[in-house]
Amino acid sequence: MVEVTKLTKNSTNYGFSFRPEGLMLSLPEQIADKICNSILAGEISPGERIQEIPVATAFQVSRGPVREALRLLENEGLVTFSPRRGAQVTVLSINEVEQLFDIRAALSSLAAQQAAKNISPELLKQLREIINTMAEGVATGISVTEYIALTSQAGQIIAAASGNTRLMKMIQSLSRQTLRYAQLGLSTQERRQQSSQHWAKLLKAIKTGDAKTAGEVNAETIRLSRNAAVQQLKQDANKN
Repeated sequence: MVEVTKLTKNSTNYGFSFRPEGLMLSLPEQIADKICNSILAGEISPGERIQEIPVATAFQVSRGPVREALRLLENEGLVTFSPRRGAQVTVLSINEVEQLFDIRAALSSLAAQQAAKNISPELLKQLREIINTMAEGVATGISVTEYIALTSQAGQIIAAASGNTRLMKMIQSLSRQTLRYAQLGLSTQERRQQSSQHWAKLLKAIKTGDAKTAGEVNAETIRLSRNAAVQQLKQDANKN
C-alpha cells in the first residue's frame, strides 16, 4: 500500500520533470505524474498496491481525481487493476519488456524520420538544449534518473515534431511504460556516455534533415537500452 508520506501534493520526488516544459496538466494528470515518479524512484515497488484513500488524503482531493489518475496510468501500462487487490504497479516479464522496447523503437524511428522533415525552429532549439544538457550532465556525473528524465523530454519533443498526433500519443504511452526498465539499461556511466553520443548524432541528423539516419539512430538508441535492461533483468532473475 502507498503511504501518505510517499506522495505529497507539494513534493516532486525529483527536482526535474519527465515531460517537456510548458505543458498544462489536469489535476488527475498531475497526480498520475507524481505516482509515476514514485514508481521510478523505487518508492513504490512492482506489484505493490496503490490505495485511493491515502493518495487522496496526501493531495487533499476527493477519490475521483485519484481514480482517474490511476486509470490514466492503467492506460499507459504502469498500473494494473485486479478484482481483489485493486490498483497495483505492473510487473512485466522479460518477454513483455523486449516487446515493448521493440515497438517503441519502431515508432520512435518513424517519429525521428518525420521530425527531420517537419521540426520547427522552436522545437529544434528545445531539443538541442536538452541534448546539450545530457552531454554536460554525463561529463559531470549525472544520475540515471535525471538522465532518463532528459531522454524522456527529448523523445516527446521528437514525437511532437513529427506532426503526427496519434504517433505522438503512442510514443508517450510506450515511453512511460518502459521508463522503469530504461533506468536499468542506462544504469552505468558507460551506457549513459554511449547514449549521449547517440543523441548527439540524432540531433545532427534531424538538424540537417537527414530522415534516414535520424530514424536509424533513434531506433538503435532504444534497442541498446532494451538489450542492457534485459541483460540486467536476467541477472537479477538468476540471483533469486
